[in-house]
Amino acid sequence: MLRLKVLTFDVNNTLIKVRNSVGQQYAQVASHFAVKVNADELGKAYRALYKEQNKKRPNFGAESGITSEQWWGEIVHKSFQQVGYTEENTLAKISAKLYEDYKHASSWHVFPEVKEMLKFLNKNGVCLGVISNMDERLIPILQETDLAQHFAFILPSIQAKCHKPDPKIFQQVLDRLRIPAADCAHIGDNIEKDYYGAKGVGMNAFVIDRDKTLRQQHDDIPKEQFLQDLTELENKIFQEIK
Repeated sequence: MLRLKVLTFDVNNTLIKVRNSVGQQYAQVASHFAVKVNADELGKAYRALYKEQNKKRPNFGAESGITSEQWWGEIVHKSFQQVGYTEENTLAKISAKLYEDYKHASSWHVFPEVKEMLKFLNKNGVCLGVISNMDERLIPILQETDLAQHFAFILPSIQAKCHKPDPKIFQQVLDRLRIPAADCAHIGDNIEKDYYGAKGVGMNAFVIDRDKTLRQQHDDIPKEQFLQDLTELENKIFQEIK
């Protein structure tokens, strides 16, 4: 008998990951426009700017009156400017291509066990959904990676108008499904956003910890709540959640 009726998933670094590092991808696209930059330096600039942008204009601009493409464009422009390239017309072209490229499966890698495990969960009658801090490209990404068919619903944060760990994004799902939180579990790779975000509304939660580093850093979370990959869900859905 199923102990969990609904499973929701994070996407990035849970079901899929970027095929190349962001620095490599940015540098590769730049090379199409005869722009040569150091991928490592570009990646370092990107990471700092992403954090800054996410703090300044959360949820891909949804709460700031700009589009997600503009939101990402600001990061791209500033990243290249920090490594010494400032030609605006070319940066606009690089930014537009990057935004489009990340919409397609060629930019993403699906973790090996994911498709078979989603099929197994579908076959066993578990309702599956997605709750992810992503922009509107999430649905075409999941369609192109052949994952969308497994989900009853896909909720990107930009559509929800709130983002994890805000309990409102999890509550939206519970309200729509009219199901008790105790019958649901969320799976993701981020302790604060996924684990504690879901637990905050009474859902069960599991942490994807593919390299087994998070479980070593978080004694506050029971070890059985960590998963090395999705195949370990098979035992979890048929046993009592602690």
